[in-house]
Amino acid sequence: MKKIRLDSLIFRHYARSALLSILTIEILLLAMYFGINSYIGAQTEKTLKQEVLAVMPGLVSQSALAIDSSFALIVKQTAHFAEAHAEVFAHPEAFSIIGEKPVFERADNGSLYQTNLDEGSSLFIPASGKSGEREMLIAEKTAALNPLYRHMVEDTPNVVAAYINTPGDMNRLYPFMQNVWEQYPANLNMEDFNFFYLADAEHNPPRRPVWTGVYLDPAGQGWMLSCIAPVYKGHTLEGVVGLDVTVDKIVAGILNMKLPWGASAFLADDKGMILAMPEKVEDLLGLHELKSHVYSEAVSKEKLKPEEFNLFNMSDPGLAEGFREFYSSKTGVREIATASGPVFALQAVIPETGWHLFVVIRQSEVFGSLEQLARMTRMIGYFAVGGMLVFYLVFFVFLRNQARRMAGAIAHPVAQLTKATADMGKSTPGGAIPEGGIEELDQLTTNFNSMSRELERRSAELVDARVRTAMKEKEAELAYTRGLYESASGYLHNVGNAITRMESYVLDLDAIAKSTVQFPEVFDKLEAGGPEAGGTLQRFKEVLLGKTGPLITAAAAGITRIKDSIKQTISHQQAAFRATSRQVSESFSLSDLVAEVCAQFACQDITFDLNIEPGLMIRSRREPLRQGIENLLKNASEAVGPSGRITMTCRPSPDGAELTIEDDGCGISKADLPSVLSAGFTTKPSGNGLGLHSFAVFLSATNGRLTLESDGPGKGTRVTAIIPNV
Repeated sequence: MKKIRLDSLIFRHYARSALLSILTIEILLLAMYFGINSYIGAQTEKTLKQEVLAVMPGLVSQSALAIDSSFALIVKQTAHFAEAHAEVFAHPEAFSIIGEKPVFERADNGSLYQTNLDEGSSLFIPASGKSGEREMLIAEKTAALNPLYRHMVEDTPNVVAAYINTPGDMNRLYPFMQNVWEQYPANLNMEDFNFFYLADAEHNPPRRPVWTGVYLDPAGQGWMLSCIAPVYKGHTLEGVVGLDVTVDKIVAGILNMKLPWGASAFLADDKGMILAMPEKVEDLLGLHELKSHVYSEAVSKEKLKPEEFNLFNMSDPGLAEGFREFYSSKTGVREIATASGPVFALQAVIPETGWHLFVVIRQSEVFGSLEQLARMTRMIGYFAVGGMLVFYLVFFVFLRNQARRMAGAIAHPVAQLTKATADMGKSTPGGAIPEGGIEELDQLTTNFNSMSRELERRSAELVDARVRTAMKEKEAELAYTRGLYESASGYLHNVGNAITRMESYVLDLDAIAKSTVQFPEVFDKLEAGGPEAGGTLQRFKEVLLGKTGPLITAAAAGITRIKDSIKQTISHQQAAFRATSRQVSESFSLSDLVAEVCAQFACQDITFDLNIEPGLMIRSRREPLRQGIENLLKNASEAVGPSGRITMTCRPSPDGAELTIEDDGCGISKADLPSVLSAGFTTKPSGNGLGLHSFAVFLSATNGRLTLESDGPGKGTRVTAIIPNV
């Protein structure tokens, strides 16, 4: 392969790339210039129409389902409301009113009304209604349902009133109405209103909750619609309950719908009557919604919404026909012509009521910005063509003059870095590489110089650290070895003491052996008989059984103990030297080691309180440390005896770890406390005085320490081991 210098390569490829880029961009700009306006206009209109047809049906369906869920809740609440009243009509005697009872009086026009309990529901019976004994019993007992009335209105969204009407024209209504007789006429007939007769046997054989159309509320709430349900006792219609929703509530819900493109929604029932619509739809259809009503007199007859609000009877025949066809079709989207221009119309059926939710979008709002967008696009195209031509012309001239200089500036520092990298590690660095003036390469050069200095510093530190570590470990090993020699001296001292005790026992046995020379004379006297034989036999028995026998037994037992002690001392010493010869410093979990040692004593009837720091790591000699902790726990368990308590705490310290073992056992006297760590000192009959001394020597050899504290006999002991990292 033919090699090429870096500066030549950069110049050649940059010049070629710049020329090809200019030619390609000029051709693309010409194509964009001639085609951009028509293409954007057509594609945008097509895309917007597709978006309307793709997005809006789903939004309308979701909105219809949201309204349906709200109406379904009202239907469910109405059914529950009717069931509660059915219980009252079936068993009025079973209901009692806690606290104040309802009080009834007659107004000047002869109507009966409730004067108290104004925080609950009001009651009204017109002068023409029935107010017999049973009617008055029902009027009283239905007041027991005041909490249910309050719940229906205050806890059910969109509901403004809850009521029951009876064939005898009794009306109980929540919220409470003051001077209710002034709102209702004295000759009111409930059966003349749709909120009653739509639930009777003729209109509602299944006895399910049904919805009324929009009507003018005689109770003064304005235009509203109700979900009503019959209350039967057997086959007798006892009353009709209802939950009222005002047109204002429905319009507010429709206005809260978040729809794109300035879309507006309105609601119509299954016969085409508009139930609720916002102002935008009023302007589009040429209607004005009946949201309120001024009551000049009480409403005594049913007053429904005028027929002009029926989509099929609007003054514009074309608009009425368009909605009639759209209403009966199964499609969800249709284009309808109106006086103010064509609109997209979408519909979805609310399953609970059979009502239709319509959404209308003016096409002018969807496509109105296309021309402005086209003009803006053309201007952007013109400026882009001119700007890019000027830019690439200047760029080509600049590239021609600067390419070689830039290539040289890049090549020189790269070559220096290449040479320095090749020489790294072979010899002492010859100095820092100078910067060349290019930010990225200068940063690379700075990083390389820093890396070289850091490597040199870390290499020196690593060498020093290894030397210090080796010296420290050697010093610790020597100190530990001196400690072992000191411990061995103590062991030999113990062996010497044992041999001294053995010599004492041997002298006792020698004295016994010398006394046996008198035995033949004693036996001769016993064989000869005579008056002295009895006394001699008695003295011989006393000496043999009272002194000689026990002395021999004690001597034999003492010699056996001395033999076992010597064997144990020798074995312990050999094990310690074997462990020391094998043991090296290592990192391990002190928490796991302490838990492992404690588990060996778990079978004893001793209470252990462990406060062990989890995950505590230490660097030390594992085996001597484990043997030392075992000795500490063994001493503590022997000191407390059965049913004792030992508290162990293991936590980190500045240089390593601190281990504390505290017991409530026999304790240590003040006289013995200074000697407990000395070689060969012990207070136990079978002890050898080596365990604590060996552990103290080990800790001292590793710059640690072992301390004991006790307030005296019977007051327990506290042992603290400082374990450093080595």
